[in-house]
Amino acid sequence: MPTPRISVRLARNDDLVAIEALAKLATRDLLGPFLDASQQIASMDFTALDPWLIKDQTYFVIEVDGVIRASGGWSFRGGLVHSKEPVDPTPQMRSTGTARLRAMYTDPAMARKGIGRMVVSIAETSARLAGYTSMELLATPVGKLLYQVCGYTVLQDIRLTACNGTTFNLAHMTKDLTKPQSERRNDTDGRTPTWHLTSNTV
Repeated sequence: MPTPRISVRLARNDDLVAIEALAKLATRDLLGPFLDASQQIASMDFTALDPWLIKDQTYFVIEVDGVIRASGGWSFRGGLVHSKEPVDPTPQMRSTGTARLRAMYTDPAMARKGIGRMVVSIAETSARLAGYTSMELLATPVGKLLYQVCGYTVLQDIRLTACNGTTFNLAHMTKDLTKPQSERRNDTDGRTPTWHLTSNTV
């Protein structure tokens, strides 16, 4: 069997259709089995791609034999989930040097082959080179397992409410990009706050 040709590049505007199709496929096949019917309908409220990640040049695609099989990136903006308008970074965000891991999608056919971890590593390296010292994200129960393998720890568990009133259990996770993995620890305080998803929250 020939060795697959794997390439990594910044996403372009003309990739939007392919990335959106990948997002729907990944959400349906990887996340969907763990959701009830109402959650499946509402899930794209917060898993959809924010196109300004491409404009900000912080979003990447991985192609296997010329086909986009995974994508993901990071953001310097405020917001951990999809929003209708870009959220400018706050002074606190700038001072803490925290970036946000965003919109991670993997083709279900490539699941458990290391390509998801590759996207995470690329985003982390890009953010680190841009001067950020930590990364945070919101993870579904499925994604949480991947991010723990990648060295992320849980700050707190939260309940997120989508526009149709459906709730999701998510984990607010973080990673210190300056420390070896052995020095990172879980600082969760055990509380479970509720966040409401609107156009510009989270």
